[in-house]
Amino acid sequence: SPTMAAAAAYCLNVNLYVKPERRDEFLTCIRNNAAGTLSSEPAAIEYTWGESATEPNTFHFHEKYVDEAGFQAHTQTPHFAAWETFASSDPFTKPPEVTFFSSAPASES
Repeated sequence: SPTMAAAAAYCLNVNLYVKPERRDEFLTCIRNNAAGTLSSEPAAIEYTWGESATEPNTFHFHEKYVDEAGFQAHTQTPHFAAWETFASSDPFTKPPEVTFFSSAPASES
């Protein structure tokens, strides 16, 4: 019998360029944000991040939520508020790059 395709997830990719002198503060803040997202947000499917293999202090993120409402709920959390406070304190060497997209369904065989 045919199966319904899974609904598209709401995704974002983020590139962050952190000032070297703000690295430790960034890491503390982002680890808190990641832990809070994955432990307390039922609509959060994935929160993956890491440092570039070739560019120190350049960090890449992939986040996936059940839907856009799930992402909007993420922006209302205490851990996101802590992130916003950090992000507004001039910690970057250039502006963050954020791309939003909807996941494509898996191809049917």
